[in-house]
Amino acid sequence: MSLKIEGCSCARCKAYLFSEDDIVYCPVCGAPHHRECYNALGHCALEELHGTENEYSMEKELEALQKSQEKTEEKTQAKTKLSKTICNMCGTEYEVGLGKCPNCSAPNFSSFSGVYGFDFLGGVPADYKLDENVTADDAKKFVIANTHRYIPKFATLTKKNKISWNWMAFFFPSQWMFSRKMFKNGILIGILYLTVTLLTLPFALEINNLAMGEVANSMELVVRIAEMIPEMSKAVVILQLVAFVGELLLRVLCAMFGDYMYRDYTLSTIKKIKAESDDIAFEYRKRGGVNIFWFLLSTLVLQYLPSILLTII
Repeated sequence: MSLKIEGCSCARCKAYLFSEDDIVYCPVCGAPHHRECYNALGHCALEELHGTENEYSMEKELEALQKSQEKTEEKTQAKTKLSKTICNMCGTEYEVGLGKCPNCSAPNFSSFSGVYGFDFLGGVPADYKLDENVTADDAKKFVIANTHRYIPKFATLTKKNKISWNWMAFFFPSQWMFSRKMFKNGILIGILYLTVTLLTLPFALEINNLAMGEVANSMELVVRIAEMIPEMSKAVVILQLVAFVGELLLRVLCAMFGDYMYRDYTLSTIKKIKAESDDIAFEYRKRGGVNIFWFLLSTLVLQYLPSILLTII
């Protein structure tokens, strides 16, 4: 019979026993007692169980104690695990109470939604190869914002399948490209957009000849314009129709092929960064992600430049 009593309790008072306590053991079942407890009874506190299947066994008590300790450790580990989260953007482990990752500033969705492990890759495996030298995880670190939308797009779009739909590229074709730092594409689309807008200037000049002060509301203005159209030259009306169709076509094309253009820009830039840069993470942040300043600046240019030209003319 083992005399190890660490974690065991006195059979009479149920208090935990320590090695420095004055302990005696029942000569029949081996149940440990404080000497005072045993002497007070004059016999084993579990005497009535002697000879039965419920007779005390120190081995069984230690086994039950070990299982209890294992369960406690599991609960402690589970609690510790729940108090931390792992950033799916950069892999950093940090306290779940923080609103964002202290390393890359990616939002901590688990802190307010209860959803642990938000999938920044949109279901695409991190090691999935978008290109020979570019994985989905590489693209995620470059795209940074709204990765759960763009990474699955990148995975499905190919040279044979370039079409998807991007509402931002539809409503803000050039501005969206500037915000994603696709400056060459943004400039090209911006020039085309301004060209189409300039075609509307003759029509706008005709409208400005109206006595605007006498127009009560926008509905009346629309009626006045409709009445004036037959009096306008055919060239002015045709230019306006061409401008309308051209702008709509430009928006639709950008919406349909915008994701593919962004995919192509992302993959080519990542490969260039890997080949030339010593600090890849820094270059990803510098040349990737979203820049709101460029979005606002391009919006101001595209919105007010035609008005300025109309005023000068």
